Amino acid sequence: MKGILVAPRFDDVTEYSYKWAERLREQIGSRMETLPLILGDAVRSEVEEALEQDVEAMLIHYDHGDEDRLIGQDGKPVVDLGNVSLLRGREAYNMNCLSGKILGKDAYRKGCLAYWGYVEVVTFTSDAEEDFCEAFNYGLLVRLEGKTWKECLDAAKERMTEIVDDLVKRGNTLAAMCLREDRDALHCWGEGIEEPEETCPVSRFIVVFFGYQILSKLRRIREKILGAMIRL
Repeated sequence: MKGILVAPRFDDVTEYSYKWAERLREQIGSRMETLPLILGDAVRSEVEEALEQDVEAMLIHYDHGDEDRLIGQDGKPVVDLGNVSLLRGREAYNMNCLSGKILGKDAYRKGCLAYWGYVEVVTFTSDAEEDFCEAFNYGLLVRLEGKTWKECLDAAKERMTEIVDDLVKRGNTLAAMCLREDRDALHCWGEGIEEPEETCPVSRFIVVFFGYQILSKLRRIREKILGAMIRL
C-alpha cells in the first residue's frame, strides 16, 4: 500500500497537525510507502502531480479543511470540487475540519473508494494533544491491519470513547468534551457505511430539497454576517 501525505505548517493550529502527521509517519513505518508533501511542497500543483502519477495511492491530509476543500501551505485548496476526480479509485484519510460533509460525499459518489473525514469542525486542547493525536491517527493504523473501513470507523469511535472516559477521570473535562464532539463528527464514506444525517431540521430541509451545495453557500453567507467562526 502507498500513500501521499500532505501536511502543511503555517499557523499555531498546523503546528499540531504537522506534528501529528509526523507521528503518523513514524507509526506507519514500513507498512506503507509514503510520499511526504510537507511544508512548501503541500500545494495544489504538487498534490495534483503526485495524484496523477500514482492513481492508487491513498491521499492523507493533515491540515485545515472546509466543507468542499482541503487546504495547502499557501492557504489555497489542494483538493476541491474542481479536481475531486483525482480521488477516483483511491482511498482518502483526512484529519481536518468539515471536508467529510461535501467533498467527501462528492468524492465517494465519483469513485473514491473510501473517504475518511469529519462533517463538523474539529477541536482539541493543547494540554491533551497526545490523546488527540492517538484519536486522529487511530483509524488509519487499524486500516493497515487489513480491516474494512467500516471496522476502522467502529474501532476508532470506540477508542475515542475510551480516551474521552480517561480524560474525564483525569479531570480534563474540556478536552473530553472536544474529543466527544470530534468522535461524533467523524464519518467515513465507504461501502456498507450509512450516510450521516443533518441534525439541524432547517439544514436537513435544505439538503433534501436543494442539495449540499446550496447549504454550503448559505453557511458561508451566515459566517460573513455573524463573523468568523472558530475552527481548526
